[in-house]
Amino acid sequence: MTVIKLNGLTKNDLQNYQIKPQLSILVLNLMPNKAQTEQQISRLFAEVKTPVSVTFMYPKSHIWKHGDQAELAFHYATLADIRNKYYDGFIVTGAPVEKIKFTEVDYWDEFLEIRDWAHTHTSYQLFTCWGAQAALFADFEVPKVNVQKKIFGVYKNQIHTTHLPRNFLMPQSRYSKVETPIIEAIPQLEILADNVQTGPFFMQATDRNSLYIMGHPEYTANTLIDEYHRDLKKDQPIQKPVNISLENPLQSYICWHNSSLDLYQSWLDQIQKEKDNHDQRQLQI
Repeated sequence: MTVIKLNGLTKNDLQNYQIKPQLSILVLNLMPNKAQTEQQISRLFAEVKTPVSVTFMYPKSHIWKHGDQAELAFHYATLADIRNKYYDGFIVTGAPVEKIKFTEVDYWDEFLEIRDWAHTHTSYQLFTCWGAQAALFADFEVPKVNVQKKIFGVYKNQIHTTHLPRNFLMPQSRYSKVETPIIEAIPQLEILADNVQTGPFFMQATDRNSLYIMGHPEYTANTLIDEYHRDLKKDQPIQKPVNISLENPLQSYICWHNSSLDLYQSWLDQIQKEKDNHDQRQLQI
């Protein structure tokens, strides 16, 4: 369908689009390669049936070391720019800071401020990878647990008790996790997908419209392989990503990409349903 990027390093030419977006999505992009992440998220939105507009933002307190800070400030919004605006959906990406304590991340205070703002200015939230760990800590004080061996590859849901299929797949690339007993002890949290190797990787809050996904649904076929070769060049200890072929990544990509599409579409459907219900209630007043 249609995705219109209202800003960002890969902004659309809006004159080329005739379809009006149904939903507005705000993305807090914390990934180092911001243009690549923009394209990955936009590709997913382009493949679902719901037309959306997307606005990208960044934490102003963080110095971007992988590009030009002035260019980022020109193309991206900050909280000050959008403080009085409202969005249907809010996505927070991962960030390569999972080995660092939350309070030592340079933009942690601003992250908490953005999270508080999102409670009242965005209808539904979707947090991925480090963003999910950070939001779980901010919302429920769930600690992250560092792991020595990187959780790296594509992993499937292994539990029966949710609406997600057991073959629901999610790309993972992280050095930390959350513990199942801690999540299960919090009444407001429900584990939707779990794996003995990764721990819980898909959770939802039953008292708010938040999803926490310990993975990267936006990743394309070669992303994990590129990360693998990047780490090899840096002489960092890294194993091959599991459940993906280095020679033919498209073979496994099709399966987990369908899981990502289902995730995005069901999330947008939920937002759209709530928005339609709200509009109907307003008409009856």
